[in-house]
Amino acid sequence: MNKLKGSATRVIKERLNILELVRRYVDLRRVGNRWVAPCPFHQETKPSFSVNEEEGFFYCFGCQAAGDIFDFHSRINGVDFRESLEQLAAEAGVSLDEDRPAAHAGGNEARRLAGEMYEVAAKHFRRNLFSRSGNEARAYLGKRLVSEAISEKFFLGWSLPEWKDLGNALRGAGFSPKQGAEAGLLKDNERGSVYDVFRGRIIFPVKNMSGKVIAFGGRIIDDSDAAKYINSADSPLYKKGDNLYGLFQARRGISAKKSAILTEGYMDVLTLHQFGYENACAALGTALTVEQLRRLSGLSSDLEFIFDGDAPGRKAALNACRMALGRGLNCKVIILPDGEDIDSLLHGQGRDAFEKLRGYAPEGLDFCIRSLSRSAPREALAWVKNFLGAVEHPELVAGYASRLCRGLDLDERELRKNLPAAQKEGFTASAGKGASLLKSGPRVLGKEILDRRIMSFVARFPKHLPALREAGVMLLLSGDWALSIWEKTADCAPDFDPDEVLRSLDDKEKDFWLRQRHMEAPPSETEFTELADIRKKAAAFCREKQDKACRQALHREADKNAYDPVLLEALNEALLQKRKLGSNNG
Repeated sequence: MNKLKGSATRVIKERLNILELVRRYVDLRRVGNRWVAPCPFHQETKPSFSVNEEEGFFYCFGCQAAGDIFDFHSRINGVDFRESLEQLAAEAGVSLDEDRPAAHAGGNEARRLAGEMYEVAAKHFRRNLFSRSGNEARAYLGKRLVSEAISEKFFLGWSLPEWKDLGNALRGAGFSPKQGAEAGLLKDNERGSVYDVFRGRIIFPVKNMSGKVIAFGGRIIDDSDAAKYINSADSPLYKKGDNLYGLFQARRGISAKKSAILTEGYMDVLTLHQFGYENACAALGTALTVEQLRRLSGLSSDLEFIFDGDAPGRKAALNACRMALGRGLNCKVIILPDGEDIDSLLHGQGRDAFEKLRGYAPEGLDFCIRSLSRSAPREALAWVKNFLGAVEHPELVAGYASRLCRGLDLDERELRKNLPAAQKEGFTASAGKGASLLKSGPRVLGKEILDRRIMSFVARFPKHLPALREAGVMLLLSGDWALSIWEKTADCAPDFDPDEVLRSLDDKEKDFWLRQRHMEAPPSETEFTELADIRKKAAAFCREKQDKACRQALHREADKNAYDPVLLEALNEALLQKRKLGSNNG
């Protein structure tokens, strides 16, 4: 981890309290030295989610969500670490520019300027909507039955049908045409003149999870030949396919209802919110992407997809289900009647009609089976193989495979032969023959139990790592997972930094690490008893290795009819130590 970035994260943690951040989203109550609540990341009623304010970590014993203030912010808001770092740094008043090389600092400056221009543009478009020039736009929104409350909630605007209206507003705010073009708000023509990208359109601002405007969508209000919708191009602030329209406004609704509704258009989102479905968002004019799904899954593991009933809509629904199920999410598919979108359905037939559709909505895997049953057998089999091969959690494979094979009349045994090794393990795990050590606990094997015991001690008492390393404890470890955590922890010594360790661990390793640290602490007098016992085991193991090495060397010497006195002395010492250890253990 970059040391400079590490210093920034430490300062942010000093200024921001993880307990206060979590309390913005979760109703916590105190139990001992922890604060607990039902987990916000999966559906439950028991308080399996806990926050350790002193150590600055959270952990869920149900779904294994875990981490520090950055992990919680990232997961609850559906953003990546970089965005969480920048947003929390801004909240804490920490400058990241000093912690970055010049190239990165320059990139951050471009983002800052773009952010300021988008805020100027959003306010300008909003003023336009309520100006005399916005009469036509307001009439259109009235015709579409968009309420004033929804217009305000989503900060709708109006771009005048002029070439330089926004450009002049940006210039008045101190920004050059070149900067406006770099931010994606203006565009150069062939003659070198700069003009507004959005003209004569209702404006839909797109906000990130901090509520900052990062992009725009625009819709025409007449019958011209222009494209009905246009969207912001990639910019320093925005990357197409990474964000969802309305997710900022829907975040609390998703948290409250423990589910998210994903639809296809801007107007659909407005209508859903207007009719009380405040957990709705849209995919910004693209097919659902992995990044969008990751952001959604950070807020809820239960999704409802709304798609048109035509062939493209059903194809998009099948793809969305494939992606969601592959990540282990629950999903349902609401297919709209022919000729209807959610806007026309709710305004024309009301909530009851939509609720009826929701009631009949099939679960995601059932929808996939129904869709694939219309395909040729070879195509269905290819889809199933590709789907199962991409499932992120091997323990889900067996259940998915059985249902797909039953529903599509496929040979499950034959299907297993063609799966990647990781997915084949899912069948074994589901049959009770041992799941992942880190996910479901150790199998009853001596070496694995010893690995777990040693690494549990390291996680709880990392200050003893130098003593353990000196005793050669690493030689006792046999599992790849244990060796990986040991090496990453050892890299952070001697100036042990728990934040740096946490950042270096992958999800399963982090799960194990935080599970050990969040368990109720054992009596303090066991700390040194455990240390002594582990060191004793390491010493015995090293003597055994020395004994074995000496014997092998003596055998080689015997073949030459000669014995090295040094080897004889080493073997004799090892045997004496072994005998002494045996008498001590009595």
